[in-house]
Amino acid sequence: MSDPKRVAIIGAGMAGLTLARALAGHATVHIFEKSKGIGGRMATRRIEDISFDHGAQYFTVRDPRFRDMLNAAAADGAVERWNRDIVSLPAALQNEQRANDARYVGKPGMNALPKWMARDCDITFNAEICSISGTPGNWTVTTEAGEDGAFDWVIATAPAPQSAALLPPAFAHHAALQTTRMNACFTLMVTLKLGAAPPFPAARLDDPVINWISRNDTKPGRDNVPSLVVNAGPEWSARHVETPLESLREQMLKAVRRYIPLENTEAESAVIKRWRYANVARPAGQPFLLDREQQLASCGDWCIAGRVEAAFQSASLLADALLPALRETTP
Repeated sequence: MSDPKRVAIIGAGMAGLTLARALAGHATVHIFEKSKGIGGRMATRRIEDISFDHGAQYFTVRDPRFRDMLNAAAADGAVERWNRDIVSLPAALQNEQRANDARYVGKPGMNALPKWMARDCDITFNAEICSISGTPGNWTVTTEAGEDGAFDWVIATAPAPQSAALLPPAFAHHAALQTTRMNACFTLMVTLKLGAAPPFPAARLDDPVINWISRNDTKPGRDNVPSLVVNAGPEWSARHVETPLESLREQMLKAVRRYIPLENTEAESAVIKRWRYANVARPAGQPFLLDREQQLASCGDWCIAGRVEAAFQSASLLADALLPALRETTP
């Protein structure tokens, strides 16, 4: 019996973790993650002992396999439904979410779900990929710490522009990566004074600067201190990707004050985060990118749509396509 295939996965976000779990038992899987933590845009950040979900705000469930996984995570306390209403401002703004779509969040932070998924995964953190070299079935992944290999397969689950920069020129689907478009997003995190009560738990906004405000403390398992998470709109974010963050912070605070009064001390607490690749403007148009000849692949939410569930679906479908190749024995 031949040794199991070795698979390198780039990225420990929802897609990378889903893929690693699906391939476990069929291959030896190692994840390389450039940051120090799990989850990608399913992110939670602590500022002075207050947590903020500063990436994905919630997720919905339609896919049966995704629901099965979430049921298991919920049984372990890592996921819970978020029942608060989301208002639209102005009121005439159409709510694109289907009325029957329940909203879920990780508990006690959005990164609780990826942490739960990663329990049995082999992950190297702070491992930014410098290059991928070699030949099919003999790939070498190089980080600042050195080389690792040989890998039978290398799979990039990073945002499309980053995957395009990492995957070797021989990858057959570079055109699809290049035509995929992702927008930036700026997130503002604001700690409110104790007792503050904004007029809504969350709102979608028709505003030239911001398109989302939520009370992070209304989500299950969060801190009791009132806190806001504010997202900038994609068009405004795209125009200001390289603008100094302090200038953008002030513009976003000014926009927030159109809907919620902020005291000077509350505004002074605000911290801004830039997500260079956050929203999917133009998906790849196919659920995953697989090059069987080169034994390279790529997947992520950007293949389908900008949803947490889409990242899970893309990785799950890629795993379905990969499993027959991983079961093949070497002559």
